[in-house]
Amino acid sequence: MSLKFSLQNTKLQGMDHELSDYLWYEFHGGGINDQDDFYTLLHEWIDNQVIYTYECEAILENNSEYHYLEHEIYGRPENIAQAAYACLYDYIQDSEDIVTWSDMEEALAEAEINTLQDKE
Repeated sequence: MSLKFSLQNTKLQGMDHELSDYLWYEFHGGGINDQDDFYTLLHEWIDNQVIYTYECEAILENNSEYHYLEHEIYGRPENIAQAAYACLYDYIQDSEDIVTWSDMEEALAEAEINTLQDKE
């Protein structure tokens, strides 16, 4: 096993895809109607990922700096859940694979164009 792969966090791998799937599901189900809904569900999803200590520990594996460093948005964590939240938030924000609100706006615009074309 290479050093690169031994240092990777297996818990974080794929969480961006899991979140994207969840957000698209909510979008298509009518749970996301605007940007506020999008960010509310995103933060609720992160909250749900850091409920249990063992999940937080897995998220923070090889990311121990989140235990004690000041985060630019959330400040210094007071417990493991806050540290894991900041770590997961940063992971998601850095991911190029995460769905964004603008992706959903594009899907809405395409659907509207298709609806107008069908009416013609």
